[in-house]
Amino acid sequence: MSLNQHGRPYAPGISLRPLLPWLLLASALGITMMVLGAGRGDRVLPSLSAGLLIAFVVGTGLGVNAPLWSKSTGSAAQPDGLTSIREALRCNVWLAALVYAWGASALFAIYSLSDLVWRHAFQYASGAAVFAAGIGLYALWLGRSSNRHVPPLALTIVHGIAAAGGLAYLIGADKLATVKGDWAANEVFLWGSLAIVALCIMSLVTQTRIKA
Repeated sequence: MSLNQHGRPYAPGISLRPLLPWLLLASALGITMMVLGAGRGDRVLPSLSAGLLIAFVVGTGLGVNAPLWSKSTGSAAQPDGLTSIREALRCNVWLAALVYAWGASALFAIYSLSDLVWRHAFQYASGAAVFAAGIGLYALWLGRSSNRHVPPLALTIVHGIAAAGGLAYLIGADKLATVKGDWAANEVFLWGSLAIVALCIMSLVTQTRIKA
């Protein structure tokens, strides 16, 4: 039986470790393609690169969460079910941290290594990096052997609504059609928001299994 860093066994089949190298590699390759596309003024390549990465992240989240949505598998009435739910939600938190870290890295890279200029790039990149670090620390706290809590449902809802609100503003204000230097940043915001909304929805469904 494999153990986590705190000596507690992982729930069967619930772990991001096997996919982590591939997630990081995909993030690095995606950012590289975004920088190349931004440098050439090609809007398709950054959008395609970001979209493929986010599809990978969301697909990973579905692979972790979907098996728990069956009442017979995910019910807290079964001891292994509650453990699996807890580990799946923790994986979702790590995936959210990865999305924010990817967004921060993409913004730093695009506006440092290409000819694009946007005066707010490093402010938003720094903010995303802080979010990534904070969420990562939260995931570590959730993984402590003495901690048996799950992320609060209200926190998941607030996070999802905030991301959805940002997404609605981005689309409603027609930011994606801008010709200014922030067009590449808007691609990061678009795909990052979509990922966070999807992860929050998956977490919400998984959290409802606790009371199923």
